[in-house]
Amino acid sequence: MDIKRIRLKDGVNLTVITDKKFKTDITSVSFLCKTGPEAAIRSSLLTGVLSRCCTQYPSLMELNRTLDGLYDAQLISDASRRGFNHIPTFTVSSLNNRYSLDKTDIRGGCLHVLYNIIFDPALKNGLFDSKIIQSEKQQLKDAINGIRNSRSSYALRRCTEALMADQPLFAPRLGKIEDADGVSAASLTGFYTDMLEKAPVEILSVSSDDDGQIYEFADKAAKRLGDRAPVKITEEVYKEPGKRVKRVSEKAGISQDVLCIGCEYDGCSDDGRSADRALFYDIFFQNPTSYLFENVREKLSLCYYCSALPMLDLKKLIIYAGIDRKNAKRAEEEIIKQLDLIKNGVSEDMIRRCRLALKNDLLAVADSPSRTAAWYTKRVLYGDISETIEDLSSRLDRLRSEDVERVAETVKPSLIFMMKGAADDEA
Repeated sequence: MDIKRIRLKDGVNLTVITDKKFKTDITSVSFLCKTGPEAAIRSSLLTGVLSRCCTQYPSLMELNRTLDGLYDAQLISDASRRGFNHIPTFTVSSLNNRYSLDKTDIRGGCLHVLYNIIFDPALKNGLFDSKIIQSEKQQLKDAINGIRNSRSSYALRRCTEALMADQPLFAPRLGKIEDADGVSAASLTGFYTDMLEKAPVEILSVSSDDDGQIYEFADKAAKRLGDRAPVKITEEVYKEPGKRVKRVSEKAGISQDVLCIGCEYDGCSDDGRSADRALFYDIFFQNPTSYLFENVREKLSLCYYCSALPMLDLKKLIIYAGIDRKNAKRAEEEIIKQLDLIKNGVSEDMIRRCRLALKNDLLAVADSPSRTAAWYTKRVLYGDISETIEDLSSRLDRLRSEDVERVAETVKPSLIFMMKGAADDEA
């Protein structure tokens, strides 16, 4: 695998990853937009509006017909969050040109679509079409409401909001429903214009060959974008938890309680401990033989499921479990006990097994163009790809129990959040 990183303009970068074994080409363009609730909802709406049509493909039907003609290429738009920044990303994925049976320039066609979707939107009197915006608003509201249908996802969202309640820059990835109605055609068009003029941009390509087309696309995009200030992702500042753990409960229309233990989590993306954290995750909650799965779920039967969500950019980690209410106190105590056990040391056998599992997972990442793109996208958004998949695998070999203990020590419970379902009153 070969990796190149090129500065095209101030604040505009290109990362090119090539590997002969890939059959699929993936190109993405990510904009590092502003922080706050307004940026969240507008970023989410913008990804939907831009991917519906453009001047050259003025309807969704014409756009899809073009993508179908490019051997069923896929156009994907997504709004993500890193730290407090909201990031609209536009991606095309297609079969590599060497598999074209009729000499169709698949990649060239996909890059043409991607460029036009981003830089040449269909506007009416200089504004986005209000009918398209209204349609996207409804779809976005449905997506946000749909989170309620997954009890664990909804509990995690509400717990995260409780943990970040004193941080005005924070907003959920998709934004909040109540903010959607305030977005007009003028405000969304203004957000788009501001994004093109000021937001730092990361272009990433994963392909089997370095054929020059991506450089032509990137140069054309860079000329359109021009220079901009290279802004770094804004992360939360770690706060030592208070002596008393806060408790919050909330009722929801679910059939099962969800226990969330919100923790303060000290660390940063560039502290050189990504391998240490990966091994800790595997040992604590990610592996079928992890402490949470093997002990809390299997041996003690205190939950239906038990896992954790690390959010290093927010300096938070949430441990969550689906439980019967009668088991709530014991499950809480046992989960914290498992964390404390890791802080006191991990067996070499456990480290060896989890290390092997992680290295196998990394091999699977390197074998998949989509997973490779996702893996490196997280890193390029922070402006750094100094650590490759191979580097991380190599670092895992050098880790010992004290490295895992050090990570576990940075995880400190600060909030017990209970999402109560339709069970009877508490016993």
